[in-house]
Amino acid sequence: MSVRCASGLFAVLFAVSGSDVLAAASGEATVRVALHSARAEATVASAAPVRVTAPGSRQTMPGILNVRRDGARVAVNGVRMTSPVRVEPTSSLLALDGTPLRGAVVLLARETGLLIVNELPLDAYLKGVVPAEVPAAWPSEALKAQAIVARTYVLYHKAERAGREFDVDATVQSQVYGGMGSEDPRTSAAVEATAGRVVTHEGRLALTPYHSTSAGPTEDAAEVWNVDLPYLKGVECPFDAESPAVRWERRLPVEEIESALRDAAYRIGPIATLTPLGRNRSGRVTAVRILHGEGELILKGESLRRIIGYQRVPSMRFDVIEFDVDPATRRLAVRLDGGGWGHGVGLCQWGMKALAERGWSAERILDYYYPGTNVDVSTPRVLRAR
Repeated sequence: MSVRCASGLFAVLFAVSGSDVLAAASGEATVRVALHSARAEATVASAAPVRVTAPGSRQTMPGILNVRRDGARVAVNGVRMTSPVRVEPTSSLLALDGTPLRGAVVLLARETGLLIVNELPLDAYLKGVVPAEVPAAWPSEALKAQAIVARTYVLYHKAERAGREFDVDATVQSQVYGGMGSEDPRTSAAVEATAGRVVTHEGRLALTPYHSTSAGPTEDAAEVWNVDLPYLKGVECPFDAESPAVRWERRLPVEEIESALRDAAYRIGPIATLTPLGRNRSGRVTAVRILHGEGELILKGESLRRIIGYQRVPSMRFDVIEFDVDPATRRLAVRLDGGGWGHGVGLCQWGMKALAERGWSAERILDYYYPGTNVDVSTPRVLRAR
């Protein structure tokens, strides 16, 4: 970190009071977010001294720490410590590689490198999630619905992952967390206005997956994950026509598909055809048949999407048009014509926006996409997963 960068960062860190930094002490639920899973090293900084705690050790150290994995331990400014190592602020924010964070940082040594976890109060976490998931300029009722769904999502997974190293990660594999740098007054207001409110079903936390664009009916969870829940059945969604992902086209280089499948441990020869093998009631591809030089491979639709990449295959609502030569790269490619973005289960975010613009409340929107659920203030009884 350069002196100039450090100077600018410390100006930001000093601007936040100790009461803001240490809000977790109030008893609010905390969330453990995996920021990185295999870092070789990192810099944790603060404008004030920090508390560093490891098994059998607790000390105060200067505000700039170089951390790295050293075998089964974590080296902090060259001092080897037993994993996990917890770094807490005293009177200022922490920053990870120059990015300010609320809460504490936990460092765990793994064979692949450092697992870096941000532990912070629930609503501080949500203030970094809502603007990373939807534009802050969307209607306030849409932002409130997103805040309630995101709160429910993380509390559900926190209950499911009790005893593990983290509750969620910071990517689309869980829900996108942009940290303090993504916060916006409008989305923060939505988090505060819905404080404590969660989606429940029969007195328990509901499972609340969501996605960007359905481009047709939403999906039954049973079709995607073999999870049969009465409130995760597909519903009609003609509301997301303004989404830029309502229609899309992709050309996927055949050699990149082959490489991705090999990386996923499939024995694959040169691909000759890729054909949808079945569709469910919503029209999404449930399985694909790939003929290749080594034989035949049949994959579940969502497995193919995960292996190839969520950006390359935005949803399983597509048709295979043809194998042709991509004019931009001059490589053989498979051309897909599709619509929608995401797995299609639960709330459709662009549909949520349209319904909010029609005057629907956050509660009514959530009741539509998760039929039979309620929006409640969380209690110990409610904070149990199904």
